Amino acid sequence: MIVSARNNRQFILRKLIPDDFDRLADYLQNLSTETKMRFGPHPFDIQSIINFYKHDSRNSGYIAVDAVTQKIIAYSILKYGFLEHDSFRLQSYGLALSHLTDCTFAPSVADEWQSQGIGNSLFQYVMHELQSNDIKRIILWGGVQSDNLKAVNFYKKHGFRILGKFEYNGPNYDMLMDIR
Repeated sequence: MIVSARNNRQFILRKLIPDDFDRLADYLQNLSTETKMRFGPHPFDIQSIINFYKHDSRNSGYIAVDAVTQKIIAYSILKYGFLEHDSFRLQSYGLALSHLTDCTFAPSVADEWQSQGIGNSLFQYVMHELQSNDIKRIILWGGVQSDNLKAVNFYKKHGFRILGKFEYNGPNYDMLMDIR
């Protein structure tokens, strides 16, 4: 799917494939230090990326690619189910977790492409993909840092709600979106 950003540049939305792994590693390495600190579902080296997708079929990647340069400009992960290490905390909010109807989401956008509508477009693309299955809720991967107001507002705009607050390298919010 081809979409135009606010800066009028075109980008392509699609699922990540193994041929993209080298470019994904470059994308991740070129994020600013601040963005790297806010996005961390897996290490940023090529072997970790390969292992992340090879060893867990519940992980799916989605990318936005600049139509001119063919560089990855945004990357999101969708894990079908929930993160086991977050389950106790999530259950403390009264959630009955399900690997069949929950999924976990982690988005990122390259620093120079932020505020151009890329995150919105990629999120809508992922949501369209979810419509063909039985997923009922999206849980943020490891929550969101509470001082990351841009991200918190992005999630709220898309229908996520704050479940609670927790501490991990500073204050964070667990957020969830009901989609059915």
